[in-house]
Amino acid sequence: MTNKVHERHKTSITTPSDAEIRIERTFDAPLGLVWEAYTDRELLPEWLGPRELTMTVDEFDFRPGGSYRFTHRDSDGNAFVFFGEFHEVEEPELIVRTFSWEGMPGKESVERVEFEQLDGERTRLVVTSSFDSKADRDGMLQSGMERGVVDSYSRLDELFERQQAG
Repeated sequence: MTNKVHERHKTSITTPSDAEIRIERTFDAPLGLVWEAYTDRELLPEWLGPRELTMTVDEFDFRPGGSYRFTHRDSDGNAFVFFGEFHEVEEPELIVRTFSWEGMPGKESVERVEFEQLDGERTRLVVTSSFDSKADRDGMLQSGMERGVVDSYSRLDELFERQQAG
């Protein structure tokens, strides 16, 4: 099992098995704000993805059986497309969805996103991604996923600060 903790962002990324990636992060925001950031199509482009990319929400049907599709673009116009289907939604505690990236065709993971209220002001988020194989898991780790996660959660912190200040 590998374990990387990004102290500045308090993001822990581990590999608890040969076919899993586990990301844990505590946010200084109440559960309702964290849930809303994950489930409001208007908020997603404000935080999801590396800072230097712009994101559009092409599709977001947030319900079991619904699907999503996000396109991230760099300054040269290159597109990075992510998509999947929602399997379970238990507000405000759980989202289970598939995740695919056009950069790794035919490789689909299942993400389990768990939200836990720690106290009135903090929320723990645990994302467990399950892959078909160690090779698929390792391919995702080598894709730059870690930087994207850390950037996203840093941007999410900034969103919560703006929401709580305003």
